[in-house]
Amino acid sequence: MIRSLANVTRATLDRLDRPVATPRNERGVALLLSLVTIAILSAAVVDFAYQNRVNLALASNERDQLKAYFLARSAVNISKLLVAFQFALSDESKETSDDMGRLIGRAMRRSNFQMYQYIDLMMGPFNSGKIESPIGGISLADTGVEGFGDFTGNMEVKVVPEEGRFDVNAFAKSTLDNGDLHQMCAMLLDSQYDEIFEQKDATGETLDRATVLQRIIDYLDPDEQSIVLKDDCTVEGSAGDERAPYDKLDYSRRVGPPNRKITHLDELYKVAGVTPAFMDAFADQLTVYPVGKPNLNVAQAPVFYSILCRNVEAQGGKDANAIDLCMRDPVIGLQVLYFALALDGVRAFFENPLSVLLAYVGSTESKLLPSAKKGQPVGFLSVSQFPNFLNDFKGSPLLMAQFIQYSPLYQKIVVQNPGMVVDPLQPKFPAWTVSFDKSGLMKSVSVDTPKIYRIFATGTYGTTEATIEAVIDFDKTVRRMPDEKALVASEDDAERVKEIKAELEQRRAEMPKGRWMYWREH
Repeated sequence: MIRSLANVTRATLDRLDRPVATPRNERGVALLLSLVTIAILSAAVVDFAYQNRVNLALASNERDQLKAYFLARSAVNISKLLVAFQFALSDESKETSDDMGRLIGRAMRRSNFQMYQYIDLMMGPFNSGKIESPIGGISLADTGVEGFGDFTGNMEVKVVPEEGRFDVNAFAKSTLDNGDLHQMCAMLLDSQYDEIFEQKDATGETLDRATVLQRIIDYLDPDEQSIVLKDDCTVEGSAGDERAPYDKLDYSRRVGPPNRKITHLDELYKVAGVTPAFMDAFADQLTVYPVGKPNLNVAQAPVFYSILCRNVEAQGGKDANAIDLCMRDPVIGLQVLYFALALDGVRAFFENPLSVLLAYVGSTESKLLPSAKKGQPVGFLSVSQFPNFLNDFKGSPLLMAQFIQYSPLYQKIVVQNPGMVVDPLQPKFPAWTVSFDKSGLMKSVSVDTPKIYRIFATGTYGTTEATIEAVIDFDKTVRRMPDEKALVASEDDAERVKEIKAELEQRRAEMPKGRWMYWREH
């Protein structure tokens, strides 16, 4: 057996040792090898070229994004410079002994000139190198001015004062101010918002006006007790834990009231009961910054409506709760709405400097309302014009109808409710049965130069856009000052305390104004 196995193994090894026969026809092998090599190289070259194109596209996008971003930053910085120039010119004109400087300062104060209204127009020369106007353009290069329009890309900017809005952080106090409550409450009263306040939340509770408002207050105030508001916007008391509405929500949506001030309006979306529809309607009327009284030259129709409702008088005299008149009487509410839309139209018309210029140039009128000043460049020069314009509208329905057409809110209302259309040539208003407390109106508003501005800047390069949203406060210095109270408290020497205060005062006077309060890049 072993011998047989050895023989088989030997025979197998002998066969394996034999040389392999060489094929007699070798034609085509080189061609095959060449084709395989070419195919492999072609795939490698195609992949290499594709990777290069991808890398080039990525690099181009990064380049365009970087250029667009710095164009947006340039727009923000130019806007800051132009607004700061107004404050600097106003301050220096008060101190200068030069007659021309004093004349310019008086002219600015009397005209209530607002630089922010012209910034979008001033951006034109930076982009194109030309000064454009309705009657022609001037090339800056032809006049010897260089550096304008010598870049690719485009800058756009919109500067909006925060004044004219309601500060929701006013509710972040231990004691609720009835004035703040009534101001916010009156803003929500108009019947056009009924649909917003007929919705139900995830737990089935109707989100009426009082419910939404008390949840906003609970979200901000420092205590943990839920406030209870009556339908007439008065406080009934407190009841239960303010976290209760949040405990009913899904775990992923539970946030709870932080009981502090918020830094951006988007935080209101976290309030149980605040819907996107609510924010769409009122976000432009709210702010998180301490703006004080609403500024007439930037307030919009809902804010005007709130002010008028808090100072309305029906026939027979002033009501103890003026807001209640707008709530319970739809006739009064409608009349107040018409006046609010007309005032909003005045603001919107004067907001565009070109439309004002064309109105004065294209007509023989030197003033656009009977109570306005000749050549008035802004909607309201003084708070006294507020009640005076209301009387102008009462006396001239045609004038009132024409200004209503400029109101952005009116343009939205007539789309949803064609029955509210006002004929600008033959208006038909109801017989006016309301009047307004003149003193109350004037005490409720301001026409001072705004100090807090929100800047929306867009830089475009190629197909790439970069946007920046920033808020700057010209009432604050660039850098924060040391805490004066803490420094004074740490010193016992009265003379040293005086020196500290004098030094801080000097540093405060020398430090430039304009502190960034918010910055977000998109």
